[in-house]
Amino acid sequence: MRNGKRLGPLSLPVIFLAVVSCSTLDVSMLDVSTLEVRLIDALQSVLQTGIDTEQAGPGNGVEPSPTLLQSGTKDGESSSGDPSLADYLRMNDEEQRLGDYKDSEQMLRLKLDQLAYINRSRRRHGAPPVELDILASRVANAMAREACVESFQGHWNTRGEKPYHRYAFAGGLDHVSENASAAWSSAAIPRTPESYAGQMRGAHDRFMAETPPNDGHKRNCIAREHNYVGLGVWIEGTQFRYYEEYIDRYLDFLEAPTQMESGEQALIVVRAMDPSFYIYALSAYYEPIPAPMTPQQINRKGSYPDYTEVRALSLWPWELEKHRQGDVFHIPVSFEKKGLYYVQLYLSDQPYSTTSASTRGKTQASGLVIRVR
Repeated sequence: MRNGKRLGPLSLPVIFLAVVSCSTLDVSMLDVSTLEVRLIDALQSVLQTGIDTEQAGPGNGVEPSPTLLQSGTKDGESSSGDPSLADYLRMNDEEQRLGDYKDSEQMLRLKLDQLAYINRSRRRHGAPPVELDILASRVANAMAREACVESFQGHWNTRGEKPYHRYAFAGGLDHVSENASAAWSSAAIPRTPESYAGQMRGAHDRFMAETPPNDGHKRNCIAREHNYVGLGVWIEGTQFRYYEEYIDRYLDFLEAPTQMESGEQALIVVRAMDPSFYIYALSAYYEPIPAPMTPQQINRKGSYPDYTEVRALSLWPWELEKHRQGDVFHIPVSFEKKGLYYVQLYLSDQPYSTTSASTRGKTQASGLVIRVR
């Protein structure tokens, strides 16, 4: 019954689901593959509770539920050596960036439960577990909220920024690969913990249900090179948005310029976190400053390219070797044209041995974006 009116047998909420195609996972600097947007129009019983539920945002007012954290922790401790709830709460408090999108303790618990769910998917496919990244989660929260409020789906926001823009502009330096999911209902979607948990699991299940050749989200979920993930979620009225931001964190940046003047020279000072990896190649791609987009324009787009067609700089292993001092690389960069330069560094588990090289099979490990004025 709603507002004194009895709901008839055909008044179940209709759920419209969309899985938005992700970026290409091929790390070749020469090839870009895309996937078509898959729109699933289905009636599903994905809501775990009734419709008449008091609403609360994911950062505030979500009712606590002791059954929602299933990741094997007790009293905030971890028996596996992985970060515990207490560790994540501390990291959440210490992270100062994007404070408006900070998760509450209850939402952090929900995301840790979802993290365990994702890691079960990865384990079934022989991939190592990922850890939750606080900054990437806030970036994803901001995107999910905007997508709900502005009623769009996809990988661009209304400022025209793609996933690597948003993460880099927030201070991220690692490579990021995004999965996006959207759902609409004919009735308001509850903002209870159970509803958030069910919606997030359902979105991840849809990623994992993909089959070749249209399985880009699934391959992103289980890619072995990922070691962190940011999770963003928002419910607004009849709309739900969910983002998984998979992170490849292998580099320690000692200096990383994010703004430069035209013609200025700056240094990227970087080393591999694991000495068994070798910094193999660098490519920088030029693009103009993103232009604002309308929700309608965003909805017409599908997958996003992880680089542009204008390569401004390439450095191969024998060239990078000139800039190595011990295990640290001091790489000079200079750009003339005003705009953005997306810098990708590739890692190899083997040192180069010839004067020919390819980035195929190498780990893309950076997402540095430099703005040239």
